[in-house]
Amino acid sequence: MTITDRALQLIGQSNLSELTRAGETDYNRWVSIKRGRARVGAEEIEILGKVYPQYRWWISTGEALPEIGQTSPEYDEANRNLTDQNAG
Repeated sequence: MTITDRALQLIGQSNLSELTRAGETDYNRWVSIKRGRARVGAEEIEILGKVYPQYRWWISTGEALPEIGQTSPEYDEANRNLTDQNAG
């Protein structure tokens, strides 16, 4: 998975209005990126890092470092599932 793939994954699960408010990228550009009509740029990567600070390292490298609070969507989902199983 590339940095672009990771960015697109987050964009796909994001509220585009929230991303628009977080930076200089306008709503129509976010829609174009999400639909594959535009490429993700450095500015959008920075905005994603601002909106998802816990995923900054993962966006850049693909690695999760939970010991320093840097996780990934998959890591967080797996932890939620473990927590749900233990609570039940």
